[in-house]
Amino acid sequence: MLTCDVAVVGIGGVGSAAVAHLAKAGASVIGLDRFSPPHTHGSSHGQTRVIRMAYFEHPDYVPLLRQAYRNWHDLEQTTGKQLYFPTGVLQIGPESGEVIAGTLRSAQEHQLAIECYAYEDIPREFPGVVSPEGCVGILEKDAGYLLVADCIQAYLDQATQHGATIKTNCPVQSWSRVGDTFELQTDSEVIQAKQLIVCGGAWAKQLVADLNVPMTILRKHLYWYENDASAYTREASFPVFLIETTQGIYYGFPQFDSQGVKLARHDGGEPIAAAEQLSSSEDAADRQAVENFTARHLPLLSKKLVHREACMYTVTPDHHFLVGTHPEHPGLHFAAGLSGHGFKFASALGEILSDLAITGQTTSPIGFLSIRRFS
Repeated sequence: MLTCDVAVVGIGGVGSAAVAHLAKAGASVIGLDRFSPPHTHGSSHGQTRVIRMAYFEHPDYVPLLRQAYRNWHDLEQTTGKQLYFPTGVLQIGPESGEVIAGTLRSAQEHQLAIECYAYEDIPREFPGVVSPEGCVGILEKDAGYLLVADCIQAYLDQATQHGATIKTNCPVQSWSRVGDTFELQTDSEVIQAKQLIVCGGAWAKQLVADLNVPMTILRKHLYWYENDASAYTREASFPVFLIETTQGIYYGFPQFDSQGVKLARHDGGEPIAAAEQLSSSEDAADRQAVENFTARHLPLLSKKLVHREACMYTVTPDHHFLVGTHPEHPGLHFAAGLSGHGFKFASALGEILSDLAITGQTTSPIGFLSIRRFS
């Protein structure tokens, strides 16, 4: 039987950060994953993820984003590798819509720097973008994207350098409380830990089912299209974009390599019963919706699909995260239900989970993410 201070189940975006923070703090830690991160079987893949501070989802996320930005910067400084690319993020939508109204609220409450554009200004300032009729734009210059696989690998490298044990292709079948410790059953052995951290992505639905918060797993699709237009490139200072239309919310990234322009739909998605049911098969309706969006709003983009991937959103009823300590098991801490917008927070959530496991508390403002809101 292996023993440790802390076992971390799921070492993708959040879990890799948690293992690294724990190891650097001197804890004896074992990180476990059913695959070999970084991998393409969960939620933390697909080349890039957006990071932005003026958060339309809710202003209470902004302090956590400040922490996340600091931690990503620290990881870059430690590794000497650029992980964050500040291309700016352009958000477009109706003034009273979810995206623009929410972004303005966060920017005003936290005094964040943004630039606002009227409908007629958008095509002039951002060549190649056709705004939905009557919509306005907001540019957050100090925003951009993260390289997800590089971020995960950097944290795992940091973890092993500080003595963490990483066990990949090692699914945790179950866990149980035995006295003051936790016992984790894998395919081949039992691991005993004083503290347990669960950040299993879509598998958290099974691992912390006794939280009794319904979580829906959605299959989502990512697309890369060939780009013949210099306007949609990082070299041309084209920003990451997020556009709210009457047909849905779509987002994408400037081209920075030979793979083309990455696009996806943020809303929608196909419900699946369990993470094991993730399939890479094409969703024709989703692809058509994305291509209709590009035809209307990115008319210079090629229609040639270069690459496609599927991933998962694990969504709570209110689309906000679940972060904290299990009410019935004081040594069990979790980050779950990240609802498709969690990766940018991974560096902060990993530190928070490490603090909870080591000291039993955190100074980070996570009260609004507590499961108590569902009581």
